[in-house]
Amino acid sequence: MELEKLNYGHVILFRVSGSLDEGNVCDLRLAIVDSIKGKRNCVVLNLQSVEMMDQVSAGYLLECLQMARRKGGDLKLVGPNTFVEQLFRFLGIWHYFEVYMTETGAVESFKLAA
Repeated sequence: MELEKLNYGHVILFRVSGSLDEGNVCDLRLAIVDSIKGKRNCVVLNLQSVEMMDQVSAGYLLECLQMARRKGGDLKLVGPNTFVEQLFRFLGIWHYFEVYMTETGAVESFKLAA
């Protein structure tokens, strides 16, 4: 897994690529949790380059979403592939996430909500 972090005002964007599994998802979780604890609770997670994700990773993303919402923010997804969408649907968590086709759309959605 590779992770890139970008700042857009009060929104933090993470671009993730490669595979997300229980062996590496903790690095992503830690980066998201650190941002939320640092008052950066508007999180966009770009999954366009994620090839594979396991159930553990999906569970951690749901945990991060809930943490962001408790702090008055949100975690929004960009471009998950069919595999990731099917995994989230199978686990019954797809409906919890707002999903966007572009980073710009996801980032702008926070500005509209502010």
